[in-house]
Amino acid sequence: MRGGVARVHWPSGQHAAAPLVLWFAPGGAGAERVAGCGAVVIAAGVPAFPAARAVLEWAAAHPRSLGAGSGPVLVAGEGPGAELAARVAKYAKEQGWPPVREVDGGPRGIAAHLEQAKRIVEE
Repeated sequence: MRGGVARVHWPSGQHAAAPLVLWFAPGGAGAERVAGCGAVVIAAGVPAFPAARAVLEWAAAHPRSLGAGSGPVLVAGEGPGAELAARVAKYAKEQGWPPVREVDGGPRGIAAHLEQAKRIVEE
């Protein structure tokens, strides 16, 4: 998030409401790879904690306006963004809102998480 701007990346060819991922990484690096896993991704860079918390709260309140499903916001990151993602997820869990799920492992971790969730839904 540079100067208060976050970028949204949408998955290509997705017809159903995709999961929403709040992605923290320097310059939003890797966000397109995460969107390629079938998620709507808000790439927020690596802002200060109060701004990161505000992005999470906004995202959780507006998933449908982004074309995302209303499930928990997946919070993840890479490099210094991974630590920020953990802090934001911990904050949300302590507050009891918004519903979040922290996902480790960068884009590969997101891909594995989404594939597992898809298998559960199909069963």
